[in-house]
Amino acid sequence: MTPTVRTLLVTPLLAVFVLFVLVFGGSPALAHNVVENYTPEPGSTVTESPVDISLTSNDLYLDLAGDGQGFGIAVRDSQGLYYGDGCHLVDERTLSASVELGEAGTYEIVYQFVSADGHSLSESYTFEFAPAASHSPAVGYETPAECGVARELASEETTPETVVTASSSEGVVVEEEPRDPILIVGFLSIVSIAVVVWVVWRVRQKRNGN
Repeated sequence: MTPTVRTLLVTPLLAVFVLFVLVFGGSPALAHNVVENYTPEPGSTVTESPVDISLTSNDLYLDLAGDGQGFGIAVRDSQGLYYGDGCHLVDERTLSASVELGEAGTYEIVYQFVSADGHSLSESYTFEFAPAASHSPAVGYETPAECGVARELASEETTPETVVTASSSEGVVVEEEPRDPILIVGFLSIVSIAVVVWVVWRVRQKRNGN
């Protein structure tokens, strides 16, 4: 193989490799935020109401508008009734809320946040509520609350579908939205460029052979 042919052979392969690294090597899809500190902790027992919920991530949450859009915390009991006013606070790496609980039993915390890479993630875990006899149970509702919006009693509501459906009796369940279409487009672009480069190489090879 002559040096010219060897160069023409290496060049398209190198170009494809460089393009692959540029599109996928620095892809943020592999850098989702991870919640490192939970309050209350998964599987723990809470005795006081309201319960202060705090979810601290390993990286800053992506709250560009500063209004907490795309974030949320919902608490529901084993009967599927929701508690809390739907309000939450996003402060750098921490998502928090305070929720009044109902009767004793198992509760599930379902939360959603926007990762630093732009992806929206939903997770959930459970804890036990064992209050003192003097506890006055809060009212539960069939749908999650919306911050600042008044609501009706559970017996007067219908039950629509909810956005977050993650559920587990123990541990943390993670639901991730589909990956961005840009990755698919990037891959198809690399394939197209690779084909064009290969065709050009073949044409040059034939010309050098003649």
